[in-house]
Amino acid sequence: MIHMQLTEGQRKAIEAVNEFADKYFDEESIRQWCHSMGIPSYVYDAFYESPLGGYVLSKNAGGYDCPFLDRVTMLIEVTRRAGATLPFSSDMNSLAMFSTLRKLSQEEIVQEYAYTDGRIRFSQAFTEPNAGTDAQAVRAQISTDPDGIYLDGVKTFVSCGQFSPQTLVLARDPIYGQRDGGMSMWLVPINIEGVSTFPINTVGQEMLCPAAISFKHVKLKPSWQIQTEGKLNSMLKRQYGLGRILVCASSVGLALAAMDDAVAYAAEHEVKGRRLNSLPQIQEKLTDMEIKIRAMRMFVRDAAVAADERGSDFMLETALMKRFVPGAATEVASEALQIFGGVGYTDATRVSRIWQDCRGNQIAQGTDEVMAGIAAKGITQRAQSREF
Repeated sequence: MIHMQLTEGQRKAIEAVNEFADKYFDEESIRQWCHSMGIPSYVYDAFYESPLGGYVLSKNAGGYDCPFLDRVTMLIEVTRRAGATLPFSSDMNSLAMFSTLRKLSQEEIVQEYAYTDGRIRFSQAFTEPNAGTDAQAVRAQISTDPDGIYLDGVKTFVSCGQFSPQTLVLARDPIYGQRDGGMSMWLVPINIEGVSTFPINTVGQEMLCPAAISFKHVKLKPSWQIQTEGKLNSMLKRQYGLGRILVCASSVGLALAAMDDAVAYAAEHEVKGRRLNSLPQIQEKLTDMEIKIRAMRMFVRDAAVAADERGSDFMLETALMKRFVPGAATEVASEALQIFGGVGYTDATRVSRIWQDCRGNQIAQGTDEVMAGIAAKGITQRAQSREF
């Protein structure tokens, strides 16, 4: 990040990442973690015991009281050093929910679900088949009878859904969700009767371990409902915005990893006695890749700053960012693969893995096409507000 002026907080985050990565990240280990679809428990524990854990955990859960930009910087650099999407990004996405909840709900979750390992672990079960990030398309349903409260439905692409002790479920609820347009959220243990989890095999991002979760007449306790006080819609909008920033931060980290590898390979590899980086066509690729990375960084930085400022343009900033950044990262990774040539299209290098992870981020937290609609609405509203 030489071309951008770093804050002291960002510098500390990068230093902490480098210290941790030097000890635990090497390509052989990362490959094995992807193959086994998870990070070893000792590495996971070491992460949270190191200064990096404070950037993942919210202040209410014992984390740092720092700008969101510092947390984003940490995720970018961790992803860059690993050259892969790590499950810490899912942890950050779930815990970002704390910033959208009212204070009492935050305290209740911390008190009830805090673990001796110093982490609060839950997944987010918002997405459904044919629903995506459209809350109005959710079909999971809350119902009641004289015996209690019940949940029925299916959620999909729940990151770490099989391994998190609880999952935060968004459901239709004509009873308890009347103040929120007939919707409510519940923090549900996954080891209770009626809950079933199924792994989803993806072509990339293996360490996120996405799962489908089925709820068949699951009996709920009233205390599991998250009290939203009629503000669920605004909470969800902010949560989706924060999730998009984290996805784009991961994309920037992946693009930087691809760039690092491409630059190193082009400097070392020769074709007919000439270094690759001396060829005009390779120079053009590297230049365009750098331009895209710089633009990606600016989009993510501006959105992260907007997250703390909580201004009216937050949704517009995150939609514009999400529209551009994952696609640009995929293009950077694709060009890196092209620079490597045939070997790039094998598992002998990590650029093919990076490309696959980048491509998935164009879908996560709202597709490129959905972002265009959200951004256009924000642009129109901003223009109308300036007329008066």
